[in-house]
Amino acid sequence: MESYYIEPVEPVLRRFVEDVRNIVAREAPGRGRLDALRAPVEQLLVDPSWIQPHFLEPVPGTTATWAVYRSQDPDLCIFTMVVPPLNATKVHNHLADGWVGLVQGGQIERQFRRFDDGSRPGFADVRKISELPIRLGEITSIETPDADIHQIVTTSREASVSLHVLCNDLGTVERQTFEPEEQRATTFVSGYTNVDGASAIGR
Repeated sequence: MESYYIEPVEPVLRRFVEDVRNIVAREAPGRGRLDALRAPVEQLLVDPSWIQPHFLEPVPGTTATWAVYRSQDPDLCIFTMVVPPLNATKVHNHLADGWVGLVQGGQIERQFRRFDDGSRPGFADVRKISELPIRLGEITSIETPDADIHQIVTTSREASVSLHVLCNDLGTVERQTFEPEEQRATTFVSGYTNVDGASAIGR
């Protein structure tokens, strides 16, 4: 039985989950799967009014991650990430492919690349490679391992909200935050705000 944190009764979300599960089952991980997922994600964000208000709520002092859908396998999660006004997440990775679309507020995305091989515990040579504003409705890709590390900055005076569609169950994955200037990596498991307590992203 699959786990739903809202019952996907809205036709747009139900169709999307069915389409994406078919793509995930058919396409091997990699660029082909990511490209196949792009059109359904773009269509989902044409009218994001299906996102219920409680998935847009900020949590003071931290970044909220509200689980919308999680597959049992786990090979698909859908969640909103709510970053408070004029705040930023830590630099972090995802260890999965997927797409992220902005549905509220303003954001800058800083993308990073890792240049070491990850063999030294606690060490990471992570460098910023780009910094771009994100427009409402725009989607950006996450592709492991080379385009998997970023930082999100809210530039608006309202919380920014981005919808994530990833090919794992991100809140249960052991992954990393990074301090680029100190060349330090810290392992964490974020959880979900409405499942396992507050997310550690951005703390």
